[in-house]
Amino acid sequence: MLKIALSGYGRMGKEVEKAALKAGHSILCKIDRPADWNENADLLLQCDVVIDFSLPQSASEAVNKCFDLGIPVVSGTTGWEAGLAAARLRCQSENKSFFYAPNFSIGVNIFFEINRRLSELLEDYSDYQPHIHEIHHIHKLDAPSGTAIALARGITENHSQYQQGWVAAPDQKPDHVSISSERTGEIPGTHIVTWASDTDSIEIKHTSHNRQALAQGAVKAAEWLAGKKGCFGMLDMLGINYSKKKY
Repeated sequence: MLKIALSGYGRMGKEVEKAALKAGHSILCKIDRPADWNENADLLLQCDVVIDFSLPQSASEAVNKCFDLGIPVVSGTTGWEAGLAAARLRCQSENKSFFYAPNFSIGVNIFFEINRRLSELLEDYSDYQPHIHEIHHIHKLDAPSGTAIALARGITENHSQYQQGWVAAPDQKPDHVSISSERTGEIPGTHIVTWASDTDSIEIKHTSHNRQALAQGAVKAAEWLAGKKGCFGMLDMLGINYSKKKY
């Protein structure tokens, strides 16, 4: 049984709490404002892991607080790319325990693999041009989503024509992957990758029906991280041997 602290107690934090309790773990404390770190200092030191689903502007502080306290941390917060890169560097240099994923769903991570493989297959067919469209609920603050950005990186690292990177629609740049975002209703998350030519299109799609898969995946990541040092992601946990950059 793990003793868990939750960083961020919004929709995802509550889902993680339910998944953790169902798996037999305990929630020792919840961090939902900066002052909570000091107010729960004693409880935090008793925790085996912190699971972070906070806000983009809070994630870097949360992860670094965990590093300061020597507590393993699992984070699924998206929209803090610069801070994430710095956190990974600190994790590696100071031998901390850090697990990050833009999406903890098993299905999405298989979708990532399909996306990478499709990009490789289309390397020699320049008539096909990629576009990513993501749809989320109106409460999601960052756009494009972390999952969409991971999909774009899966293309840029496996198709030489698009190594320049990605661009958010409606902007367009030659040899960049275009990403469009839509915020509507209470949709948990839909991601569509389309490769279109003048003659036909290839489309792959993943649809989340609820947040349960994300919460369950985050709890499994916390279980998997126990006793490990380093920076990890879903490919490590799933045992997928992918030679290029991990997400």
